[in-house]
Amino acid sequence: MSAKEKGLSEKKLLLITVILVAIIVIPVIALLVIKVPGLKLPGIEKVAVIKVTGVLTFEEYSLLGSTISARDYIELIKQAKDDPTIKAVVLRVDSPGGDAAASEALYYAVKELAEEKTVVAYIEGLGASGAYEMILPSHYVIAGESSIVGAVGVYSTIITMKELMEKLGVKVYVYKSGKLKDLGSPYREPTEEDEEVLREIVEDMFETFKSRVLEHRGEVSDEVFTGRPFTAKRALEAGLIDQIGTLEDAIKKAKELSGLPEDAPVEELEPTPPSLFPLFGGTTWGIRVVPGYQVLAIWPPPAVVVQG
Repeated sequence: MSAKEKGLSEKKLLLITVILVAIIVIPVIALLVIKVPGLKLPGIEKVAVIKVTGVLTFEEYSLLGSTISARDYIELIKQAKDDPTIKAVVLRVDSPGGDAAASEALYYAVKELAEEKTVVAYIEGLGASGAYEMILPSHYVIAGESSIVGAVGVYSTIITMKELMEKLGVKVYVYKSGKLKDLGSPYREPTEEDEEVLREIVEDMFETFKSRVLEHRGEVSDEVFTGRPFTAKRALEAGLIDQIGTLEDAIKKAKELSGLPEDAPVEELEPTPPSLFPLFGGTTWGIRVVPGYQVLAIWPPPAVVVQG
């Protein structure tokens, strides 16, 4: 074999070796990035933005006005928690709150996330009632200058149809196992005992909400617990937020608190679009046509309340 042929053979062998190494090494690196939490590779770690808008409810098609269920937001929060490439999360909130149960479920989801990753909340528009409860575990809260914050509290609304039904000549007969079994019924006026029970429910849930505010925000103004909403300026004075700023400020703060570089990438996580099946021939809506009572953490009060 001539020297020229020998040189060509060595080059071919080197090229084949490089190709084989690339085939083996690249998948291994990709596997490590996916499987090993905390693995640091340049340009991989990022900030995730989760946008939370509208009324917080478990119903996807609710008369309260929400088209995305709280479950969708919880799934996004879990997705961010389980993704090793996401080092910090910005909750971009524009919501008046919603069902007390849905708001509480979101609160616990954010709390679990904040135990593992940096969480910064940014309020644009509304961060009120249950929506404010949801973001309490965040490490830092920023609100837009024109936003409304607070309205800490819960309430229950009952809509009755008794007089209307009497005018229409409609009678309703209810057979119940106990005198409070139809508590909140729209077919009769609430009794004093009904009112007492509902007040107890509202007060108990409010005390839970209040304790969470004190746990996460520390000293706040007594006005916070009157249920009033605050402008961003007054929310800062009352201790409800840490800063007035923009979404960019929130992203910058998230990078700073998590130790990410200024040029770290930002990704918005979006829920799966809701199915149109219930709108076209579907039979399961998850909504009672006749309104009952429901404990809400929402501001301002909705015009119509439904019970799932």
